[in-house]
Amino acid sequence: MNKLKNYDVILVVMVILLIGWSILNIYSATIHEYTNLYIKQGLYGFVAVLIILFFPLVNYRKLLHFAPFIYALGIIMLVSVFFFGITILGAKRWISFGIFTVQPSELMKYVIILITAYILGLKKEKVDFKTAIVVIFIVSVPFVLTVKQPDLGTAITFFIPVFFMLFAGGISSKYIVSGIMIVLLSSPLIWNNMKDYQKKRILAFIDPQSDPFKSAYHLLQSKIAIGSGGITGKGFLHGTQSKLFFLPEQHTDFIFATIGEEWGFLVSFIILSMYLLIGLRILYWSKKIKDYEGKYICIGVASLVVIQAFINIAMTVGLAPVVGITLPFLSYGGSSMITFSLMIGTVLSVIRVYKEEKLHF
Repeated sequence: MNKLKNYDVILVVMVILLIGWSILNIYSATIHEYTNLYIKQGLYGFVAVLIILFFPLVNYRKLLHFAPFIYALGIIMLVSVFFFGITILGAKRWISFGIFTVQPSELMKYVIILITAYILGLKKEKVDFKTAIVVIFIVSVPFVLTVKQPDLGTAITFFIPVFFMLFAGGISSKYIVSGIMIVLLSSPLIWNNMKDYQKKRILAFIDPQSDPFKSAYHLLQSKIAIGSGGITGKGFLHGTQSKLFFLPEQHTDFIFATIGEEWGFLVSFIILSMYLLIGLRILYWSKKIKDYEGKYICIGVASLVVIQAFINIAMTVGLAPVVGITLPFLSYGGSSMITFSLMIGTVLSVIRVYKEEKLHF
């Protein structure tokens, strides 16, 4: 109990509220089609809460000591998907362990934050070009393996925390600008190597009415659902787009559309604010913490939680192309729930260690 008092209570409460909100809305989104998904989400949520409460008791520095081995294990799991993975909706992304399945690419998000913090922390000084290249190479391996599944959306999220961690490490802005320019100049090559369905999603984002019943169907139905919710929503269990099977993937990628339809703008705004507050709260601690590794972990987690949430919500309202990424803590799925809970648990470990240390340099 003495260690628990050194947690950030505000952060813990906000995350647990999102987990509880997830179970409630998974029930609403699936009860007309499935009978037990909300029970599974409840189990995932229970495990996530246990992680958030007890994982911070592990000293994050000891965890970072094993970061290279954890990274190697993550790569082995990603490779294993090609040999032992199961295919769902045309993509081979999961490994079945009988009573449950694991999506290694989701767990890899956490691993990438750990290994990047480990490498950047070794420098104990401003990040140079050589270190940045090493980090980019290390992240590129799981990126390529994940793209091959195919899962471009998840693969792109690997670079989100890395970008902000390098920036926080003091990498020269000229390298960041050069990297952005390389990506832009490579865009024709990237486009030519994208799969047809990925190209259609981008075209549907630019002009949804060009293919309203196929590639743009998810986007249009999501916008209808959210717009029809108005200010206060249609009420719990009274969504029409979701209950009449117009809205696809309403419990996973498009859970925010279900929430917007049933609870309206006010609740949707509160959820958006909670993600922003979680990110700002973690960044607040990153400013106070002097330890390099702890600071990088906080920055990586804050950036990924906030930006992945923004991308997911943006795609449901037509501000971004449809990509297969979850809404942290709210979308259905054990791998995503556990992954982000591990991130928060590690941040809480950083905070706990900081509070318990009597001397700060």
